[in-house]
Amino acid sequence: MKITLIGFGLFCILATIMPFIATKKWWIRVFDFPHLQLTILSLVVLVISLKVFNFNNILEFIVFLLLGITSLYQLRLILPYTPLSKKQVATTKNHKKENSIRVFSANVFQDNSDFSSFLKVFRNANPDIAVLLETDRWWKEKIQPLKADYLHTVEYPLDNYYGIILLSKLPLKNTEVKFLVNNNIPSIHASVQLPNLTWIKLYCLHPMPPSPSENESSLDRDTELLLVAKNISSQEYPVIVLGDLNDVAWSHTTRMFQRISRLLDPRIGRGFFNTFHTKYPLFRWPLDHLFVSNDFQLLELKRLKSIGSDHFPIFAELCHNSHTEQNNSPEKASKEDKIETKDTIREGLKENGKSQTL
Repeated sequence: MKITLIGFGLFCILATIMPFIATKKWWIRVFDFPHLQLTILSLVVLVISLKVFNFNNILEFIVFLLLGITSLYQLRLILPYTPLSKKQVATTKNHKKENSIRVFSANVFQDNSDFSSFLKVFRNANPDIAVLLETDRWWKEKIQPLKADYLHTVEYPLDNYYGIILLSKLPLKNTEVKFLVNNNIPSIHASVQLPNLTWIKLYCLHPMPPSPSENESSLDRDTELLLVAKNISSQEYPVIVLGDLNDVAWSHTTRMFQRISRLLDPRIGRGFFNTFHTKYPLFRWPLDHLFVSNDFQLLELKRLKSIGSDHFPIFAELCHNSHTEQNNSPEKASKEDKIETKDTIREGLKENGKSQTL
């Protein structure tokens, strides 16, 4: 029993230390993901060890002490994504329809043929704008009837699991499909007009994840996120970022993305909204994201039912409101953040033979 507890304890300690290693290798960056699971496991081991360990034994005492520090650190990371923390995007109930926008993001999974499940969830959500990821030519053909309601579209289907489609009931302008870092990974950039005539800058993203099967490094993903964050920091328009970022909300990169861009995360103070993986409830992470500028408040945020994909869709209704004193802005970017952002972008673009343009 003690050996098992010590083994689990050492695993939790090691898994907590790994993300501090300054490398973008996938087998290190994978430890950015399971903080919720590590929090639960470390707390369980800590509680059991109180009754089992002999604290006169130096090894057991050290493991218990380090495990306690580990548990506190893990709790600190996930606490913002619980109702115990202050909401970063304030809730509002008083809104005018012309100020609101309903957004929908779904990684449909290219090999998913359950279009009827997708259509049912999509129709029930009734979004104003929707970004659909991993869309190939089959998915492009299946969604054609939706264009009767969604008159404004941007379509870039691909067979490499990185196709992307934007559907909008609202007017679009300055629509572009860009390949910011990798020539095989598109993103959509556009401006969307609310009924009140306000123009919103929209970024629809799906960077490549660090994994042994796709990319051995997180450099491409981190470069794309930080490029967009840097661009947003100079934007005058209201901003919405949607998509499967292949990163968790509490990772170093995503938190730095927030600090550089100054965007708000509506999950903070509300919940995790874990969207991946649909088939493994014990191993789910918040990979599908929504970030907004400070001139939005939240009417509704929810994870929707399964559409047959390995991701759940995410839905939100937002209210554009210039009176946003109730919002809780992220901390400001430090000098170190700005240096790291500059270095990451330079390295990522150089590795892909790209110049720094957005």
